[in-house]
Order: sequence, then structure tokens, then C-alpha cells
Amino acid sequence: MNMPIRLATTLLACAAATASHAQSLTELISTAEKNPAVTWYESSPSEQADKVLAAFTAKYPNIKIRHTRLVGGNALAVRSVQEIQARGYTGDVLTGGADHMWQLKGRGYLEAVDWDAIKVPKAMAPNPYMTSTAASVYVLSWNTKNVKDSEVPTTWEQVLDPKWTGRIGSWVRAAAFAQLAATQGEEKASKMLDRFVAIKPMLFKSTFPLAQAVGAGEIDLGIGFYHSTLPPLNAGAPIKMHALDLVPMHIIYSAISKDARNIAGAKVLLSWLSSEEGALAYENATGRGNPMLATTKTAQFIKGKTLSEWPPEKSGELGELNERYNKKLETVGAAK
Repeated sequence: MNMPIRLATTLLACAAATASHAQSLTELISTAEKNPAVTWYESSPSEQADKVLAAFTAKYPNIKIRHTRLVGGNALAVRSVQEIQARGYTGDVLTGGADHMWQLKGRGYLEAVDWDAIKVPKAMAPNPYMTSTAASVYVLSWNTKNVKDSEVPTTWEQVLDPKWTGRIGSWVRAAAFAQLAATQGEEKASKMLDRFVAIKPMLFKSTFPLAQAVGAGEIDLGIGFYHSTLPPLNAGAPIKMHALDLVPMHIIYSAISKDARNIAGAKVLLSWLSSEEGALAYENATGRGNPMLATTKTAQFIKGKTLSEWPPEKSGELGELNERYNKKLETVGAAK
């Protein structure tokens, strides 16, 4: 080996060793403690976020996190874009839906992360830019005074039975059917939606009042979310829920913004949220669990079911389906 080649090999080895050292979790923790607070843009109410942050602080007392609530993916995407364009940076950690995350990735606004280096399981990270934090999982709920457990639908085919005409409610958006198209195909999902429209569901602007309406007996069945059905269930209302044979869902992803002010702290936070300790703390506080982590209540709830969701890179196709399907559902009438 001649001198130039030997020198080049040595330099590459040194660079690799330096990169490995810089990416170790121990080093990141030390660096994060010296930097400003990590800003986290996420949608949970402050009383829920405070519980999550308390659990994180118990493990990492010298890493500060500042939570900012942004309700809805549009708010997250718009604010992030505006701040990056105006000042060159935005929140350090961004948590939201796949479609808005993919838009930010497409603009080059997300940081590529070596997930292995910060101990994030491969199953949670579909690409170098985002990792799953939780999910909004669709469920069927029913009023136990109006519907016997033996009569409750267990499949989508049973949900669409005409006998439930005028007795069922759902979110005003047809996103569940758009997600079903990921495994059932667009044509079949569209026909399922047509049948759903035919049984005249009562539409709600949010899945929280939908669950309350089921608990109050205003409607017999509801197609809503797991986390929004928990409040009336935990309050003792006559309501139950279960997963159907096909489970549409929206995974909630977290990412690190480009040129984050505390990138080391952001990586520590995402590493913790992806761990069993962090995922359970987040689920206990928000009701939304990580379906990719077997020990969460959410993962156990949907165990053995067929999950239906479009991957992040198909967000454009999903958006088009949502637009068309929403128009179909709107023909039922105005939402409450």
C-alpha cells in the first residue's frame, strides 16, 4: 500500500470513529444538557403534555423541553414552513400526521436521522426522516343499553347492514374509508362508502362528541377513534368499543426539523418516545399509543387484526382519495 492510499484509509477510519462517537446516545445526552430547551410542536392539551414531560424529566432532569400545542396538521405544517422561511429554523421536534410530515420532508425541512444510533426500532421508522410516536385507531363503539353485545358488528360488512340505518354515527370526514383503500383497493372502499352513506349516518365535527353521543344513547353505534372513546368509557357511560376485522388508522409521526436549535436534545426525546418507557408515558397521558410497540394498550387492542393505512410516501394519493370520499359523505347532510 502506498502512502496516499494509507493516509486516505486512516482519515476515513478516523472520520468513521468520530461519526460513531458523535452519534452515541450518551454523547447526545451530554450535549443536549448544554443547549437551549428543545421546542416540541405537538397537538396534545397542556394537561396531557405536562404528564409526558414530567416522565421525560424524571429520566433526563437536565434536558429541558418546551411544548407548544398546535392543533391539526395544517397548523403544524404552516407554522413550520413560515418560521423556516422567516428565520431559518422552527420547532426542534415536530409531531403530526404522515401527510404533513411528508410535505415538510419534500421541502427539505426535516433532518435525516440514524435511527439505529439512537436505539429507535426499525419497525417504527419507515424512512430516515420520521418515526412513529402513536396512532389514531378507528374503532366501533356501541351503547350497551341499546345494543346487545351479541348483536354488535364485528366486521365492516356487518356495519354496512341496512338494519343500522339512522342508528350509527361517524366523523364528518371519510378518512376511515380512504385508509381502507390501502388494503381493499380504491374500488371496493368506494363501494363500501356508498353503502355507508345509504344507511344515513349522523355526522360529527369531532370524534369526541361522537363518542359522547353513543354513551348518551343518541345513536346506537359509532365509527370513531380509540382515544376519543376512552373518556366516556372511563367515566362509566354505557359504552363499549372494539376493533373490527379491518382496522384503518393514522400513524402519528415525529421528526427533527432541519437546523434544529437543539438537535441532540431532539434525538434524545425521540429515542425516549420510541422506548417502552416513553411510549407508555405518552399513551397513559394522551390515550394514543404506538401500534408498533407490542406493550402498548393500543397494540394489544388491535393485535391479530388487519391494519389498513397508506405509507407516508403515498400521502399525495391518500389526499386525493380523502377529497373525493369526503364529498360523498357530505351528501348525508350537515355535521353536528
